[in-house]
Amino acid sequence: MLRARSLMRSVTSGGQVTRLELFFDLVFVFALFQLSHHLVEHPSWVGAGQTFVLLLAVYKVWVYTTWAATLLDTSRLEVQWMLLIVMLVTLFMNASIGSAFGAFGWLFAASYLLVQLGRGAWILTVGLDRITHNHFVRTLIWGWMSAPFWITGVFFDPGPRLMFWGAAAAIDLGGHMLAHRLPGQKTEGSRVPLPGERIFERFGLFYLIALGETILSTGLAIAGNLGDSLIFVTGTVSLAGSVAIWWCYFHGLEQDILKKLASVNDQFRPGILAGNTLVMLLAGLILVAVGDQLVISDPVARPDLATVLILFGGPALFLAGRGIFIRRALGQRQPSNLAGIGALVVLANVSFLLPAFVAAIGAALPLVGVAFFDSVNRRRT
Repeated sequence: MLRARSLMRSVTSGGQVTRLELFFDLVFVFALFQLSHHLVEHPSWVGAGQTFVLLLAVYKVWVYTTWAATLLDTSRLEVQWMLLIVMLVTLFMNASIGSAFGAFGWLFAASYLLVQLGRGAWILTVGLDRITHNHFVRTLIWGWMSAPFWITGVFFDPGPRLMFWGAAAAIDLGGHMLAHRLPGQKTEGSRVPLPGERIFERFGLFYLIALGETILSTGLAIAGNLGDSLIFVTGTVSLAGSVAIWWCYFHGLEQDILKKLASVNDQFRPGILAGNTLVMLLAGLILVAVGDQLVISDPVARPDLATVLILFGGPALFLAGRGIFIRRALGQRQPSNLAGIGALVVLANVSFLLPAFVAAIGAALPLVGVAFFDSVNRRRT
């Protein structure tokens, strides 16, 4: 039985995503821009590692705040204040991304822990049902397990800091992937009151925002290189890749997932799987945005190893994440994803001999091909 002062969402409170939640998401447009800018400035293995660790932290803040807002009644003033306070603290966390491995690592770590642990403690006071309350207790325990690594990393130089923060991010990610299991305790997914349709709508909207950041980065790169004779080619290729990603994600896949959710009782497990997969998709989008910027800024240069990995790794990560999700959530195999990844591998090896703008065309073509194949296959079936 729920407590009288419970803030949990009721049947009559509605499932529509509110404008406040969309307003909250806007802070993460800035975060994704900061992450892609960080990788542009540090196009190396170390820079990629730093960017991925920071991405995991940013994503963890978003996904658990969004999950809380999905479970709770967002028309209640207390829930609205929670979202606004998290938004404020996250704004400072995202502002420090560029110097997180420099002088302001303390601000990034402090903001992250304040949100994760503070919100985690607060949600235990809002009158959750027993199953959900126990799960959030375990979530908070996992958060405290990673906290010493976040704090310790602040006191070290960038190299050791990456190791400590990498361990902390691994703990946080591991907790998410394991649904925050503890010895002798696990989540009874079928008994968690998670509205699957609403959480998948939130994931889709967030991914749309991430695509918007890719368009923003491409637009800024075009604006800074309008005098280049190849700008119409490179700009068009960049947009074509983003459109193909949008088509592959939103055209048909969402409808298939919603039909699947309507036929199962346990919507918690598909939600966890979607959350894990979304990390891969976001990492792929950041690489796509960075690759577009690198090509637009110098389209005729021969791409080096870092540029090739970024340019082709983004689409490959997207197709891999999409394929894993379709296989595990829908029980289907789509050969187009594997064919697209194979084509990317072949074209990546050839691209060292070509100008960067031709390599960019090679990176976009498999995405367009997968989108086209899926459309034809959907019409056929």
